Amino acid sequence: MAAFAVTGDSNMNLISAIRNLICPLCGASMMEFRCLGYCRSDWRQEWERVMCAGSKGERPRSGESCAKHRV
Repeated sequence: MAAFAVTGDSNMNLISAIRNLICPLCGASMMEFRCLGYCRSDWRQEWERVMCAGSKGERPRSGESCAKHRV
């Protein structure tokens, strides 16, 4: 499989790939946040990091997560 192309707006590319169930690293299919291809990456933490960073003005308070952004 082809490697995921990283461009200037890599956060948007990561979000798009995960929403389309395509592993951003190896291009294989995913089930939820886990790659089913050769890399077997788990993208949940990266998804939460990107979604939390994108919610400007809605930063979680200490101890809170950005669980509202999960797919």
